[in-house]
Amino acid sequence: MPANRMDVTLSTGTIPYFVLGDGRPLLYLHAAGGLQFTPFLQGLAQTHRVFVPIAPGFEGTAHLPGIETVPHLAGLAAEFAQKVIGRTCDVIGHSFGGWIALWLALNHPDCVDHLVLEAPSGLRVGATPTPRNPDELRRKLYAYPDKAKPFLKSPEIANGNAEAFARYQAGTLVDEALLARLPEIKARTLIVLAGRDELIPAKTGQVLKQRIPFSHLAYIYDAAHGIEVDQPERLLRLAKAFLERGEAYIVNFGDEAA
Repeated sequence: MPANRMDVTLSTGTIPYFVLGDGRPLLYLHAAGGLQFTPFLQGLAQTHRVFVPIAPGFEGTAHLPGIETVPHLAGLAAEFAQKVIGRTCDVIGHSFGGWIALWLALNHPDCVDHLVLEAPSGLRVGATPTPRNPDELRRKLYAYPDKAKPFLKSPEIANGNAEAFARYQAGTLVDEALLARLPEIKARTLIVLAGRDELIPAKTGQVLKQRIPFSHLAYIYDAAHGIEVDQPERLLRLAKAFLERGEAYIVNFGDEAA
């Protein structure tokens, strides 16, 4: 499904975004590797109108004045949602985008209906720093690296995305301010982790599940950190069921269950 590229001018400057699909509005916040039009994202567009803003500094874009931290990015996402979407919407945050989505749900709760956290970073309890070597990082990102080949970036864009992520992350593995405020999240939340993820420890999911009041925790097996590349069909079935049914999303998927 083709995506339309657009631009919107917000209070701190102009950012590009993509729109694909039709249906209930959904805000998708991309990972540190930048935007990937994965089969998962394309599948969401079959039932939702998906809005994908590009965070400043990623995909060759410029940094914006005053946008220096993850809470700042959450504020920018809230302004985007209010101006472009114009109503409360479902939110999916992938990895770094999940970190932003958590701050969005905390500081701008009126923007978020259902929240899906796909291998969220920011609370990597017990983790080691992310590898800087591209080959080593790729091995940790994907259980099936061949599936990721269509989504690989040019060295220039990949390096720029890595620099932008490092700037916002500032060496943080556990965002203590975020950790302390998790019980304030009001959105019904689905936390999805991968069984073979070496970047986001399993304890992250347990901490999120324990502290977010209305939350559910699920694991996708035979997937590493890039769940929507390794196992897009399983993730899509799980996410769509949750977005459509809320707390009643748990259904019997038979032999193909996550």
